[in-house]
Amino acid sequence: MDISSAQQLRLTESEALIESSFRRLIASIESERSKIHSTWSQIEEEQTDTSDELERLKLDTEEWCHAERAKIDNQWKRIDKLRENMSVLWTGDKKEVLQINCSGSYFSLPKRLLSAVEGSYLNHMFSDSFIKNVPRDSEERFFLDFNPDCFAIVIDWLKLQETKRDEPPPQIPAEQQQNMDLLAQALNLKPFLRLNAVSQSHATSLRVRGNEIEATHMGWQVITAEAPLKMSGNSYFEVHILVNPDPKTDRLAIGVCGHVPQGTEAHSIRIRDSILYNSNVGLIGPSIEVSNVAEKLQFAQGSVIGVKHEIATRTLHFYFNRLSIGSCSIKAEALERMQVMYPIFALHVPEQKIHADFSLNGPMGSRSHEKTSTLDKSAMKSSSPTKSLR
Repeated sequence: MDISSAQQLRLTESEALIESSFRRLIASIESERSKIHSTWSQIEEEQTDTSDELERLKLDTEEWCHAERAKIDNQWKRIDKLRENMSVLWTGDKKEVLQINCSGSYFSLPKRLLSAVEGSYLNHMFSDSFIKNVPRDSEERFFLDFNPDCFAIVIDWLKLQETKRDEPPPQIPAEQQQNMDLLAQALNLKPFLRLNAVSQSHATSLRVRGNEIEATHMGWQVITAEAPLKMSGNSYFEVHILVNPDPKTDRLAIGVCGHVPQGTEAHSIRIRDSILYNSNVGLIGPSIEVSNVAEKLQFAQGSVIGVKHEIATRTLHFYFNRLSIGSCSIKAEALERMQVMYPIFALHVPEQKIHADFSLNGPMGSRSHEKTSTLDKSAMKSSSPTKSLR
């Protein structure tokens, strides 16, 4: 075989091999194409099924939401109806009169009066929902186990409200203040639970704007809050020093007093039945029994002074920049006279300015535990046990 024939033979064999490989490649491509087509068909089918399932779930969810919304609406309607039943309604006999026995004192009053204090439990007590649960005495009068003197004050004020809608609650006698605070809190009598404020009526040269007090003349000028501290539980107020020209020498005094200073008392910090912290000096007052309150603190601009009355022990706690600086107990004979305690503020130098805040329950960062445990508890004489609603 010559060289030309040999080359021709090898060329033919190579072509056969290439053709065979190409055919296998084509077959493989067709096979993969078939698999891809099958997979794509499967994906489209699953997509269709998924879309159908999502649509079904959407419809089910919308139906469930609609049903739940209807339930909620029905519940709100039930609550509104219950609220109406819990309040004294005016649609009945407006002249209906209630005969009440309040701890042995008898009252006759129109039922409509009880709706005068919105949201009060006194209103709810005689509503359609609860009136059957109010006990009665042997004469079928409604029996209430409240302090009768305080209840009479509330009823008289409600009667006055019928003709004078803007009439404020009356001044509470000092000997009944704790009982009234307890009754007002128990019955949610909001007009008797007003937030305290600096008194706008005073006989000094002090300039009062809301709860901001500014001195305009040299010499002690003393002012109190409008109302005493609540006696139904612990009370707290604090004073922010806005301006004090020279805190090293200029003095301010802050504390409590068993009455509103009258006459010359409004120009002195030596007041009967008072306890005050006098800046640069310390705690002063004839009613102090035992004290461990830090002395000689300067009331510089930006300082915050807090006073807390602990009702269980009738103890005063003092705070400087919301940190405890000690406590003091009150003499037993003073407690007999200090049945109420007014927040009291004394300024001494022109341009001194302070702001009183009665909205807080206690100093920030000082909750249930006071840092005054070093005070000898045996030296603290508590007052009589906390009075009940009677």
